Amino acid sequence: MTTPIDDAVRIRVIRAILGMSSKTFAARVGVSAGALTAWERGRATPQVLNRQELAKICQEHKIAFAPSGFPLPASDVLIFKERS
Repeated sequence: MTTPIDDAVRIRVIRAILGMSSKTFAARVGVSAGALTAWERGRATPQVLNRQELAKICQEHKIAFAPSGFPLPASDVLIFKERS
């Protein structure tokens, strides 16, 4: 059995997929670079509005995560949605 990934890892994965610096990604989400660093290190978690913005970013860039928490390759996103 695999352990689902946590918010910190998921946020780092989203940023890595987009290829953005922490400063650029933080600005896109609407938070300070320090807040983003705290999220990515697991010292803090995004508030509801920030989670909504992260979801919007994922939707815009077709980034999806399996129920286990692991990211799905872009080519698998439509297949996953059809099965749901």
